[in-house]
Amino acid sequence: MNAGRNARGTIAAILLLGLAAVVVWLYASGRFDTGARKTDTAAATGPQRVSVVNGVTVVTLGTATQAQSGIRTEPLSSSDYRTEMTAYGTVLDLQPLIDFRARYGTAMADAEATRAAAAASGQESERNRVLYEDNQNVSLKAYQAAQATFRADQAKAEAVARNAQNVRSAGLQQFGETLVRWALDPHSPEFARLSSRQETLLRVTLPLGDSLTAPPRIEVASNTSQRFPAYLVSPSAQSDPAVQGNALIYRTAAPLAVGTNVIAYLPTSSQTTQGVAIPANAIVWYGGQPWSYVQMGANRFGRYPVPEQFPMNGGFFAKRGFKPGERVVTSGAQLLLSEELRPQAGSSACKDPECD
Repeated sequence: MNAGRNARGTIAAILLLGLAAVVVWLYASGRFDTGARKTDTAAATGPQRVSVVNGVTVVTLGTATQAQSGIRTEPLSSSDYRTEMTAYGTVLDLQPLIDFRARYGTAMADAEATRAAAAASGQESERNRVLYEDNQNVSLKAYQAAQATFRADQAKAEAVARNAQNVRSAGLQQFGETLVRWALDPHSPEFARLSSRQETLLRVTLPLGDSLTAPPRIEVASNTSQRFPAYLVSPSAQSDPAVQGNALIYRTAAPLAVGTNVIAYLPTSSQTTQGVAIPANAIVWYGGQPWSYVQMGANRFGRYPVPEQFPMNGGFFAKRGFKPGERVVTSGAQLLLSEELRPQAGSSACKDPECD
């Protein structure tokens, strides 16, 4: 009896050991990890956050994430672009023109005073002549003294008048006919706007050898992408010693400080090109180039290059690559770029072109 029970116990122990070995083998081979592996496989085959479609980098964001990130889009509008060239200019100091106006005013006041004195002494000299010739009712000495006073006043009046003319001639050499006319007209609305800083003067220099006729209207910009219109005043009487070329004077209402260097955009043709205007708030800079994110679907945004060679007021002009009506990201574009550059699982931590 005892031998039978011992045999059955030995068999049970062997079966338990075999069952344990099978369980260990199953765990080792991953048979009990089927659910986790299916989940991982599903995650790996799900939609990628960043992908490349036909050479275009596409960022996929869910609707909730877009709302949380403040992603906003606007449709592109059609626009016309006129070919243009760039030139450089400087905001002029108006103080020399104001000083010239004051000097000329003083010279004219002196001229008026000396003319009046000469007229009075001339009348006195004439009275003394009549009285002297009429039976010598005044002495010869008094008559001659009156004549001398008149001649002296007359000479002084002529000298002061020449001085006023010289002041005006110096102004013409420095400022040109148009600015001198504005400055010397006491009722000039143009000079009033300049002196009150409602407008400022610019000297724009065209490159040497350029045959472009001075455009009556151009656009200027300083250290921002915003452009301001400027209107031709006259050719400049003086050139910029630092920039050789054909200098022109323009006026603009742009709030620019004296001495500010500006870029001038001058139209070179009356022909226009049709395309779209990319607003400045839709531009992101990456790799030294401007880009814009175009909405390709409810949750997909593609990054497209923007042509940098056609700057416009507040953005860039694109004659290809974008279409009117396409929606571009105007709020949150930088967040999309950050999301695109954020490392994905299993990828390198750096996506910058310099890392290649």
